Amino acid sequence: MFEIGKSADTVAFDRVRRIVGIGILISLVLLCVVRSAIGTRLDSFTVDEPWHVVAGTSYVRTGDFNLNPEHPPLVKLWVGAAMPRDFTLRAKTELSEKAQERDWVEETMFVDNDPLEAQARARIATWGLHAVLLLALALLLWRAGNWAWAAGSLAALAVEPTVGAHLPVVMTDLPLALTLSMAAIGAGLLAATWQWRWVAICGGAIGLALGAKHSALAGLLGIGAVLLIALVAGWRSARWRGTSMRALKLLACAIVALAVLWAQYGFHFHATADGRDAFNRPMADKIAELGSPGWQSGIAVADRFQLLPRAYLWGLADTVRTGMGGRGISEHLVWGTVHEGKAPWFSWPAIVAAKVPLGLLMLALAALMLLWRSTLPATARWAAFALLGACAAHLAALVVSGSIWGGVRHALPAIVGIAILGGGAFALA
Repeated sequence: MFEIGKSADTVAFDRVRRIVGIGILISLVLLCVVRSAIGTRLDSFTVDEPWHVVAGTSYVRTGDFNLNPEHPPLVKLWVGAAMPRDFTLRAKTELSEKAQERDWVEETMFVDNDPLEAQARARIATWGLHAVLLLALALLLWRAGNWAWAAGSLAALAVEPTVGAHLPVVMTDLPLALTLSMAAIGAGLLAATWQWRWVAICGGAIGLALGAKHSALAGLLGIGAVLLIALVAGWRSARWRGTSMRALKLLACAIVALAVLWAQYGFHFHATADGRDAFNRPMADKIAELGSPGWQSGIAVADRFQLLPRAYLWGLADTVRTGMGGRGISEHLVWGTVHEGKAPWFSWPAIVAAKVPLGLLMLALAALMLLWRSTLPATARWAAFALLGACAAHLAALVVSGSIWGGVRHALPAIVGIAILGGGAFALA
């Protein structure tokens, strides 16, 4: 049936326009990949990539999540599934220390296998994962704002150097940035429409972000705050009954997110389906290392009542410990000055400002000023606010941590957010 008020020719023209629009978005995604391939063609493995590749292959083949629980499994599962059949996993041994686990992983990669062949296969798989996420993000932006916002954001991401450098890298930072951005745009669509389809899409994106990296929790707090503001702001029009239904939808969104996270661990609480946990340190010892009684109690309760997979909780404890305690680095050189102890608060804003192209920063600032125009659709405004909430919360967590040892990769969610805002500057005008 034809849409009401539209002729057959108009409907056909709209269909062709959508197809052409999607084709151009796919071309822009391919441009991102091609530019990255040219710029990174001489790059070798980063220090953590062999770990993720070997761990992911082990996850896929054995269903055992004991290896490398410091990071959730999303990117590792994707790359592990892409490794060739002749990629060899050496026999498991009891691993009692982190250094011992690293030795086992590196011997597996560099002694038992051809690392160049493994890296080539891993790069193709990671480009594929990021291409899928980029296209999904663009389609959400198109729905929230317009096609120009989606295309502009992809163009900005294609020229952003930090994003391009990470597109083929088997690490968790760029998948986190893209899935967190998807969750923010989905949350904006949910806040503007309160439709069930956006409950499912937003919840799914949040679950993917949780499965990408533990630090997703910081950005998700920002997104959650925006959703709560939308819930309260809509009280006058929705009244008690409508607001209750919207609150129920937020709860359903959280349930979908948790289901997606559990699915990545095979819906098993323990690291293996037969109930064994053989991490390089026992769970109780990992929790005891935390310097915060609140985090100790929270993770212990979640572990006791099996609210989240144990491998995820083990990695969360490790993330909290390193995030709050750092890596024992007591001197930081920032803007030519050596700072003792924790890095100064302006370190992370300085890192982001130094890495993002100035033109893109200016476009992002222009987009911020345009957000207050009343002519913007509610979906675009709420999506932008949710994106800002995620980026602000993520950056705030980095600043509070006082640790800059990870470098710019830890700020990728903010950099991708800047690219999305900058890419939408002309579309929002």
